[in-house]
Amino acid sequence: MNLRHRLLPLLVLLVLSLALYLGQRCDHQWDWSLNGRNQLHPRSIALLKQLDAPLRITAFVPDHPVQRAGIRELLDKYRQQHPATRLRFVDPSQHPEQARKLGIHSTPQLLVEYNNRQELISRANEQLLTRAIARLSLNSKGWIASLQGHGEASLLGKRNYDLGDFGHLLQDKGYKIIDLSLADTGQIPDNVDLLVLASPSLPLSDKESGLLQHWLNQGHALLWLADGVIPEALAKYLRLDFLPGTIVDAASADLGMDNPTVAVARSTPSSPLKDALNGPVFMPGARAIDPESPSWNAIALLKTGSRSWNETGPLKGSIRRDPESGEQPGPLNLALALSRKTGSGEESRILVAGDGDFLSNSVLGNGSNQNFGLAAIHWLTANEHLVDIPPFTPTDQKLHWSPAKNALIAGLFLFALPLLLAITGLFIVWRRRRR
Repeated sequence: MNLRHRLLPLLVLLVLSLALYLGQRCDHQWDWSLNGRNQLHPRSIALLKQLDAPLRITAFVPDHPVQRAGIRELLDKYRQQHPATRLRFVDPSQHPEQARKLGIHSTPQLLVEYNNRQELISRANEQLLTRAIARLSLNSKGWIASLQGHGEASLLGKRNYDLGDFGHLLQDKGYKIIDLSLADTGQIPDNVDLLVLASPSLPLSDKESGLLQHWLNQGHALLWLADGVIPEALAKYLRLDFLPGTIVDAASADLGMDNPTVAVARSTPSSPLKDALNGPVFMPGARAIDPESPSWNAIALLKTGSRSWNETGPLKGSIRRDPESGEQPGPLNLALALSRKTGSGEESRILVAGDGDFLSNSVLGNGSNQNFGLAAIHWLTANEHLVDIPPFTPTDQKLHWSPAKNALIAGLFLFALPLLLAITGLFIVWRRRRR
């Protein structure tokens, strides 16, 4: 018995020493919060896994231990996913010349550096930091050119049918936007990575069509929003057939819309963009697309449901599908991704959508239109790793109570508890007086 008592402190000491040793050697963490608020968003983690160079972050903040500890805690999460992350603290008051050159007038601010590029962000939070890293890791160094001269919608325009709001989103992601008129330049500049042809109202000339096809043959990218006039030469080059008429979709009524010509488009299982969508894409006045030839690798990105068809008759009164008029039932293709290797080994990427209004200033905010547009640009420019981190609010910090429960809690704290305290006080006074 005495021996057991003597061994017990030794065993406790041995267990504690082993625990300390394992704690130093093993760096494992578990996040048991309801939706993982103590770790990075999955999209942040996916982005960090794509990085192939060191990430350097300089935090400009006074020498306040508590403030620096919060920033260090945030950056430790990034370092766990990307070990080549380096953090350095700089007190602007001790290095005023460096702060002045960077334009730092308030703290905290983070200078993020990656691949010889840098960006300054005004607050230390995951949403801003991940967006900055995504912009710095942008593969494309060229421009996105919005073709003009045929009544097209512009990525810099402010009219309802223009794509200016979408263009601003792209600029926030680090892309550079210009308008380009082939009639004026006579060529497509070498520093253009992606062309956008958005709903022309006039046909392209033979020369312009030739320039466009030659440019695509060199392995470049095109986003074609096939609204308005269809350039026949381009459709023939891509081996695409557009069904006549306008898509009519009964599913729009289920979502509270009174316009049956708003097509409710959903992602296909094979779409490379499906992870970016959290709902349907709404396409007003869309047309369906069919690939004709296997010369391009075609993948359907968006399709309508079974209660849709291409209406070729007047869009008024009672509308029914007429099979004898060539009206085909859904599902119908509303967006296709086309790709193929060129002779030089480069890959041409083309995305064709049967509507241009879904990215317009007046419709962009509906459904998953914005998400699909951004994912399309990322895919066309080979920047699939770019992400958009939404505002992150842990669900286990919210209380969802029914009105009855709210009334019960209010009654408890506003009436029952004060009444109980008053009765208790009166009872204590009564007992003291009886003594």
